[in-house]
Amino acid sequence: MGRLEKPGVDIRRLRYFVAVCDHGGFSKAAPVIGIAQPALTRQVQLLEHELGIELFTRNGRSAVPTEAGIALMYGARLHLESFDQLIEKVQRDFGAGSAHVCLGICPTISPLFLLPLQDALRQSAPSLTLTVIEAYSGDLRNLMACGRLHLALTYSPSDAAGLDVTDLLSEKLVLVGPGQATATLALGEVARQRLILPSPHHQLRRIIDAVAAERGIPLVPVLELDSLSAVKAMLDGTSGDFATILPYHSVATDAAEGRFAIQMIDDPGMVRTIALLRPGGAGQPLPKILTEVIFSRAEVIRASLDAVF
Repeated sequence: MGRLEKPGVDIRRLRYFVAVCDHGGFSKAAPVIGIAQPALTRQVQLLEHELGIELFTRNGRSAVPTEAGIALMYGARLHLESFDQLIEKVQRDFGAGSAHVCLGICPTISPLFLLPLQDALRQSAPSLTLTVIEAYSGDLRNLMACGRLHLALTYSPSDAAGLDVTDLLSEKLVLVGPGQATATLALGEVARQRLILPSPHHQLRRIIDAVAAERGIPLVPVLELDSLSAVKAMLDGTSGDFATILPYHSVATDAAEGRFAIQMIDDPGMVRTIALLRPGGAGQPLPKILTEVIFSRAEVIRASLDAVF
């Protein structure tokens, strides 16, 4: 029987090495991974010592993989992925406890994904425990930054630093108000409404403001309100003269029940893109079934719902 003591490397250092290659250097990789650059440099130096091979050619602030580094990068990426899949499978098939994932989701995205996602996971991954935190886009990013979330379904961010972002689908923004729907409105007509809009830190407001600024048509709200339920309550009020801008399917059911009227906005920029966000770098792998279910649900939404593409 062969000896158990065999030369090896610290797998965490191998992940750090791949991250440095992926992000083009130590200074770019460090904030994504979430460790200080000197500590990252030290970990890669220890890996080089373990292997007895120089993995990077260092030139000032840059670090270019050597020929050996390139060979290790391609091989390591393949084997790390296989290793992660093996660990996931063993945990799923033989683990005494269930895997636990914390998902963040925006209130306007929840109706599209949450129930179908839970139903699909109940069928295909009964051992997976899913905790859901519903919050607005900026709050979800903050929760992810401090390690509270494993992934989030939210607006595709304009600044994706430190995140892995996968765009899933886009959806039209519409004018929502009381009464009956009329013809499609130009942006100038939308600007004449008594608008309730979210506050400027909200990603939906950023989309609206960016389009309005580009067109030279300011959309000035009479009230800023971040709570979706509170906005709907205001639109339900007796005065009947407020309107707001929301993603189509966040109010589609209300409109079908006659509670609100939906009017399309004649501007190609008035859309929101829903994305799957994960922490960047070499983090803990997620159960593959979870992301597969999310991608499958996104395909169903794109194929079956109006105002989505």
